[in-house]
Amino acid sequence: MDNVGKLTQAGLISASASLNQEDKDLVNGLTDAEVSALISVKSKLTSGFVQRNLSGAAAVRPAGERAPSEPAIGIVF
Repeated sequence: MDNVGKLTQAGLISASASLNQEDKDLVNGLTDAEVSALISVKSKLTSGFVQRNLSGAAAVRPAGERAPSEPAIGIVF
């Protein structure tokens, strides 16, 4: 399974995300250790923690909603 599949299965990438080839290449270029770290962090941090503490516009936008300038990739914590 490629990294996109692993992160989708782990719930980090939305199953409805429509990734372009550049995004797929970026995610699939992550090392096994990086993918494992993302999955581990997701399992340890609650969504409430991320919403309270993550900086940037994505932190306050409801899940599934994105600004026109944001990529279609959805990483969910």
